Amino acid sequence: MDGNGARELSRRLEAQEHWRQAAAVRSGEQPGSDPDGQDLEELGDGIRIYRRETGAGILNGGDSRVAHRLCKRLVDGRWETSLEVDPTP
Repeated sequence: MDGNGARELSRRLEAQEHWRQAAAVRSGEQPGSDPDGQDLEELGDGIRIYRRETGAGILNGGDSRVAHRLCKRLVDGRWETSLEVDPTP
């Protein structure tokens, strides 16, 4: 395995360990692996942030292109999903 493969494997293992911190995952109430894992970009303390997607929306009262990110937050032992406006263009 080359250096890039080792980094990718390490990243995936870290993401899986992060996902399993939810009690609902460990108990089988939520999937054993993140169904959106292929789009995961960032991990944080109780948060997972996914790839940015741009689409039509309303911003400051007018039609515009708006970037959204899927986010999952650890709340009461479960991953809760939200779609949030990404402030970076």
